[in-house]
Amino acid sequence: MMDAGSSWAYPRQDPHALHARHRFAALVAGRDDAIDVAVAVALVAAEEHLGADTDAMLKQIDDLAARVRRRLADARDRRPGANPDELAIGALHGVMFDDEGFQGATLEEYPRPEASLLDLVLERRRGLPILLAIVYCAVARRAGLDAVGVGLPGHFIVEFRGMAMRVLVDPFDRGRRLTIDDAEAIVARVTGREIALRAHHFQAVPPRRTILRVLENLKGAYLRQGDYPRALEVVERILLVAPTAETVRDRGLLLREVSMPDGANLSAAWFDLRLYARVMASAPDAEAIRRVADEIWTALGRSN
Repeated sequence: MMDAGSSWAYPRQDPHALHARHRFAALVAGRDDAIDVAVAVALVAAEEHLGADTDAMLKQIDDLAARVRRRLADARDRRPGANPDELAIGALHGVMFDDEGFQGATLEEYPRPEASLLDLVLERRRGLPILLAIVYCAVARRAGLDAVGVGLPGHFIVEFRGMAMRVLVDPFDRGRRLTIDDAEAIVARVTGREIALRAHHFQAVPPRRTILRVLENLKGAYLRQGDYPRALEVVERILLVAPTAETVRDRGLLLREVSMPDGANLSAAWFDLRLYARVMASAPDAEAIRRVADEIWTALGRSN
């Protein structure tokens, strides 16, 4: 469904995609603590898939949250003396994992863009760790509970926050509760390095950083497929969230690989790469990027 052969000419002008991009830009332009990550990733999916509906994705999350609320109310009625935090996490996991079966993407699915797109994650009940964590936290919050994303090295989990307890949870592993030792074992397996996790590793990841991590995953998936137009559009979204000189460089390198009328992509690529080489003159790759910009300039001169 998403191979390089399906790419469109850049830039895309579909009204549905443009509307999603404008909504995304307005959302991430606000304060970090006011950004709803679930809405942001729904808008990303809506831009990628012309048939994806942002409101429909969010309604699925709302419906899951409503079921959690009902299950929790029933549990409180049946077990009035039980630990309220255990009842809450039990209701959440009962809906998310027992009933709906949310779990990690398969080895085949993991490197593909689909595992990073909310509409398909909700449809298949499978995705990357960060997408499952976003769904988990969104459902919890809409159900009146509290959960935050935790970005371990190489893996994304959540922390469920009750009234009197905090529990690390891995939505990728069907909601398995984790100890610190469990988390270190996961990091060692994923990264190939043993890392002693400290308190800062378990801090909640802010919304903007969470969205950036999703977009970086999506960019990597498109690059693996050689789908440069889609990767370029992801980079442009990254620039909306947190502009950096390195991302401008990445945009310039990708612009070289797409087709635009009258070589406009090359002019834009030259501008981005030359800007990076000047602003980041002390960067290790500055000289190499300057040479690439000069090659583009020479090519532009030959075409005129």
